[in-house]
Amino acid sequence: MENQNYVFSHATGELRDKAIKLHFERYREVGFFKRDEVDPYEKESTYFVAQTKENSNVVGVIRLIRKELNELPTLQHFEIFDIERLKLSKLDRSQYAEISAFAKIPQHDVGLGLIRAAFRYSEHFGITHWVCCVDERVHKYLTRVFHFPFKVIGVPKTYLGSVSIPCYLYFPELHESVKQYRPSLYQFMTSESNYKEMVK
Repeated sequence: MENQNYVFSHATGELRDKAIKLHFERYREVGFFKRDEVDPYEKESTYFVAQTKENSNVVGVIRLIRKELNELPTLQHFEIFDIERLKLSKLDRSQYAEISAFAKIPQHDVGLGLIRAAFRYSEHFGITHWVCCVDERVHKYLTRVFHFPFKVIGVPKTYLGSVSIPCYLYFPELHESVKQYRPSLYQFMTSESNYKEMVK
């Protein structure tokens, strides 16, 4: 599971600029962004990157968006079930973030490492819930990998070129499930190997 060829970290300064560039380039390549599109969530986002150990090239990116609940992309663009919106509205703003902008150069298998980087950062700062909208195929994949469903909180629809599902993840429940059913994954998610922790 661990790939020794990469380092994963919280991206700041010049590294953050490279993360944003990769996100834009990959999303433009697959038709999610138009060439002149402006990303309204960039300023309020915390980025994480995967870099090759050999030459420090940025080959993967993911981010957490920290905004008011109703300003998060998923809450803005999807029909959210009333009961789920009510549950989320009871959380303090410090407890949630939207995870998004997952992008990587195709030949690099860095997905789990990026998720781990964002996960460790989130736990350090007391985030307990991730909101997201994911492609339905990715939703099935994540459910299979983590042996835990990302809870569906609204009506799926076509968004950024594919049918996506609005959902959220509650960390304590994820911990319990992964520790029991995927112990090797739990060890990976909680380990520091190849993870450069920069929490600022």
